[in-house]
Amino acid sequence: MAKPTHHLVDLTSTSDEDLTQTVISRQGSTIVSRYGDEIWNLAPYIAPRNTTEVRIVFSYRFRTGDRLTDSSNARLLASAKRFLYTRWRVASGKRGRPASATTLVANWTQIRKLIAWMIEEQLADFSQLTPDHCARFASSLVGTLQPSTIAGILSTITNYYELGDHLVDRIPEYPWNVESGGTTRLARHAHQSRLQGWSQAKTEVIPQRLMSRLVRTALDYVENRANSLLALRDQLAVHATRRLAQVKVAHRKSHPKGFSSIYATEAEYLQVKANHQSSKEERQLLAEHGYPSRPAASIELFHLRTACYIVCAAFSGMRDSELASLEVGCFIARKGFDGETLHWLRGTTYKLEHEPRPAEWMVPEVVGKAVAVATRLGEPVRAQGEKRIKALERAAKTRNLDEHVRAKIQLKLERARRNRNALMPIYHPSYGSVSLLGNETARKSLKAFAKMANMIVEQQDMDGVVNRDRIRPGEPWPLRTHEFRRTFAVYVARHVLGDIRYLREHFKHWSLDMTLYYARHDSGADRALINDILTERDELQSLIIQSWMHPHSNLSGVGGHRIAAFRNRGEVKTVRDMRDFCRKLGESVFIRGTGHSWCMASGNGCGGQGLYDAVRCTSCGEGVIDSTHIQFWKGIRQQQIDVLQCPDLGRPSRERSVDHLRKAERVLADLGAEVPPFKLPKKVRRAS
Repeated sequence: MAKPTHHLVDLTSTSDEDLTQTVISRQGSTIVSRYGDEIWNLAPYIAPRNTTEVRIVFSYRFRTGDRLTDSSNARLLASAKRFLYTRWRVASGKRGRPASATTLVANWTQIRKLIAWMIEEQLADFSQLTPDHCARFASSLVGTLQPSTIAGILSTITNYYELGDHLVDRIPEYPWNVESGGTTRLARHAHQSRLQGWSQAKTEVIPQRLMSRLVRTALDYVENRANSLLALRDQLAVHATRRLAQVKVAHRKSHPKGFSSIYATEAEYLQVKANHQSSKEERQLLAEHGYPSRPAASIELFHLRTACYIVCAAFSGMRDSELASLEVGCFIARKGFDGETLHWLRGTTYKLEHEPRPAEWMVPEVVGKAVAVATRLGEPVRAQGEKRIKALERAAKTRNLDEHVRAKIQLKLERARRNRNALMPIYHPSYGSVSLLGNETARKSLKAFAKMANMIVEQQDMDGVVNRDRIRPGEPWPLRTHEFRRTFAVYVARHVLGDIRYLREHFKHWSLDMTLYYARHDSGADRALINDILTERDELQSLIIQSWMHPHSNLSGVGGHRIAAFRNRGEVKTVRDMRDFCRKLGESVFIRGTGHSWCMASGNGCGGQGLYDAVRCTSCGEGVIDSTHIQFWKGIRQQQIDVLQCPDLGRPSRERSVDHLRKAERVLADLGAEVPPFKLPKKVRRAS
């Protein structure tokens, strides 16, 4: 990967004549874009492999029909180019470093909104912008875009102002009036670091019921259907090769000298013709596997690829760009420092990193099956990729190529080489190119998979949903790639709290001890992920404490009675934000879940015996039992009733069962469950 700022120069010392020829991007020794070009192609400097937006197109057509490259907009074009170039070269903002190429492309999309508004308002220079103009522009965005998108646009305007010393056409004063409200307040807060926490997060958490359905369907594809589908794929490939050969022979007999058609080449025509034919053997083969046609089987293969993506994403917490970085051989197993065998996915992380960094993500063993299936599934595509690399290498050696043509070939060759070992590649026959499953392709694939898996939202799934305009009962869950990471963090946090109710088998590898592997400085693990998990754990803990503080919340256990006494002590206390108050309370405790109670012991406590003897928690000063445990204590009560029905029950066992029964009934009474005391059966005298 090229170093983004090494080739950039100080524009203040560059003459106007040399400015247009200033190099923007290069691939090796080939210049890709220059300052004066209508398009800046930044592909050589964008690290994530699945990024599709790699160009800044200055000839973009606005809704009025104007283009920034029109002569009437020459000054705005010059100002926009200088801002973007400076933003790329000069350190600025809270991070104190230049923007990345990816950020630069995003900044162009954002500043373009302002430029379009300025053209409509007949403002020819940024120097004409006043805080009043900026406030009016901000107001024009309300109702058309999401608040977070608006904040990004207004933040870019602030960046433009802050770089004023390096610009010719600068914004004369700070663009946002402190006295103004509304969207300008949003702009002033746009540069503040985003608070991590459940209350701040906008990413949806996939509901437990739907996540269970999604992952179980994906696992069914990976574990039960993959071998049959891949065997069918291989058999169909043999038939396709034979069919194409037959079409070529027949075509050559009919047209020995060839003929012209609407297709670019004769080979393309023959391939299309062969694809529209099928033999009796093929149809029989498809019928044996339960498919009416080749397209139906192809759809199942697409679902299989998506299933591999889902399994990797759901059990690793990897971002979409990180999943796209996975290559053949990415699944590894090695012993940890405690001698236990752990499994990892090895890839690259990009977000929040100045440079791409190799990283690892801990996963359960089942992910290895998904990787193996994806490896086999992608073999034909990788073979096509190798053919494309060889063709591009031959084309690159052609003499007397135009600079722009050579640059295009070099960019395509570099991308093909980067994707040659990709775990989940996609072949595009129309272009002969290979891309990766991610971004838009992943979104479409996930949407189709969710529909196939019947992930229909029910009212019970709406708890905690952020965007209720996008997600509605009766409609399929609109699955997004970025939802997997936060959902993973929330579910692992629940597991760490002992509140796991979903696919326990696959989350058993996660415990608080696993944080050691992620926190060690000599580890290549993605440490940002464990921070996300612990943030979610802390937020879930604050929710638990908040439920305890509710005046009508029933609690049991000695610890629960202490909390109830504190809550009902008669002193009037007010807090501005109950959630924030509970977060602060949570800083002094660490709650663990046993399944039948919450444990707040900070020392040895019972030494963990309460995990196996639930009744011990009723008399423990560190144990709290709340309404989430009612069903468990009903189960304990019923178990003791069943035991007391045994005819050969001895006296010590009977006394123990009665003791456990009465304690369970006291807990249930404390929690408001209407359970009448069980009438003990009479003792059965044993015959002497």
